[in-house]
Amino acid sequence: MKKIITALFLSVGLVSFGQVTTNPDTVCINAVGEQYFVTNTPGSSYSWVTTGTLASGQGTNAITIDWGGTAGLYPNAVSVTETTVSGCPGNPVNLDVYIMDLVLLGTGTYCITDPTFTLFANEVGGTFSGNGVVGNDFDPSLAGTGTHVITYSLSGCSQTMNIIVDNIPVTGPIQHY
Repeated sequence: MKKIITALFLSVGLVSFGQVTTNPDTVCINAVGEQYFVTNTPGSSYSWVTTGTLASGQGTNAITIDWGGTAGLYPNAVSVTETTVSGCPGNPVNLDVYIMDLVLLGTGTYCITDPTFTLFANEVGGTFSGNGVVGNDFDPSLAGTGTHVITYSLSGCSQTMNIIVDNIPVTGPIQHY
């Protein structure tokens, strides 16, 4: 996913055109190949600094970053300084990055006769999907017996969990010896 990290203001007479990305940016934990760029100025070079792993693009206006496995908000996680062809450096442009790790609650084994229950995630505002899911609820009788993969999606990230639904036992009649 390409992400514009700068605010570029070009003046034409008294008219300004602006382009801005949301700060902080949100990426999934362990995301690989996330692309960031600024508008290219011919002849300029670009020096990038990141708390992620810079995979490619140093010196150009576009880079690719691989993010790590520690969730949280990283202030100034991506920074770029443009230097003109004549060697004049500009001011750094910074972007905070929030690395999201979705954690789901509700995994386990349930009986087909258990009541509907609410699914939970540590980050709110996403969408649950899967067999037996209605909104944020899981209905064992609607899902049926078996193992059900439930997916939670938020801001381009997703996490899955398994919910197992078992039948209730069928016990034979009581007999006397």
